Amino acid sequence: MIDYKARLATARARMAEQNIGLMFLPPGANLFYLTGLRRHEGDNTDANAYGDWAVGAYIGLEDSIILTAPRMGGAFFQDEVRDKPWFESVRIIMETEDPTAVMAEVLKRFSLAGKKVAFDDRAWSKSALDFQKLLPKSSFCLASQITDRMRMIKEEAALQLMRHAGVITDKAFQAALKRLKVGVTELEVATEIDYQMKLAGAEYTSFVTGVRFTSSSEAAAGTPIARAGGKALAPGDSVTFDFGCVYQGYCSDFGRSAFVGNPPAEYVKVHNLVLEAQKAGMAAMKAGQITASQANAIARAVIEAEGYGDNFTHRLGHGIGITVHEEPFLDNVNQTVLQANMTFTVEPSIRVPGRFSNRVEDVVQVTETGAVSLYGTDHRLYIVD
Repeated sequence: MIDYKARLATARARMAEQNIGLMFLPPGANLFYLTGLRRHEGDNTDANAYGDWAVGAYIGLEDSIILTAPRMGGAFFQDEVRDKPWFESVRIIMETEDPTAVMAEVLKRFSLAGKKVAFDDRAWSKSALDFQKLLPKSSFCLASQITDRMRMIKEEAALQLMRHAGVITDKAFQAALKRLKVGVTELEVATEIDYQMKLAGAEYTSFVTGVRFTSSSEAAAGTPIARAGGKALAPGDSVTFDFGCVYQGYCSDFGRSAFVGNPPAEYVKVHNLVLEAQKAGMAAMKAGQITASQANAIARAVIEAEGYGDNFTHRLGHGIGITVHEEPFLDNVNQTVLQANMTFTVEPSIRVPGRFSNRVEDVVQVTETGAVSLYGTDHRLYIVD
């Protein structure tokens, strides 16, 4: 079980060190991380309830948190805090009230003279402008300087949730393999994956599920890239998977490759090269001994040495936890030194447009002796009859 009281204590200690008297976090990843207040799945709307910009948690240096919530949908927030004694109260914003006035009312509860106020990086701009108007003598900073470092290192309870998210993903992949028959479409396979993850206990997908069939035929060479479309599986196609789920707030991200029929020698070579690159990157990811950019370079060098460097078009991977993409990133510029219990995706790929694609992806945990996968599915090239 996640110890939210311990997380809050750590955050407040760091706030005190940096002279931050208040942290304002709207509903989202950071608020979930520190308090356990669940997030809604993205619903593709920018605004929904009255006074959205004023909704969020006011976290001071004391033991209680005040949460403001909209009248419409407020019951969700009231229910969420019922078993979380670190919340003092939920202040409902009525449509008859000025949300900015409610913000002013809550702010009076905090002693902020001479102290900074930290905003979530993804807070509304209107929230920040109203805070600046209400606190003209205060200085402001980003809450990420508190939360990012904390979120990078996973406790054992968080790792257990991520492992279970991986179990769900593994199950969905096995179901997807059964759907891989000539004539099935990318969308049909992607829909099966999404259904199976929900069936196995996922809250929702961690990003849009990707299933791609790549053909060497001239007609398919110009097909636009999509996460999953109407392309039907045909003999000679390569198949790549990229999908994940959210389980109790923690994400998975997974990738494997398949081929329809007898794969040509070059494709088998490419698959083994991708696996070699992943293995080299993971072996190098020793806690305290390597930077994110160095890990990226080591894996990339394996592919470049065989002449496919231009076909590995993305970074080696990214941090993952309560969001599917988070700091630090395994790219060519990130100088973060990897630490024990950081979690990353390691996902090398080789894509030759109009010919084939191959990729593998695992979520891994950094240890003193290298990275270890949180997944159980093997990495072989899956053959579709």
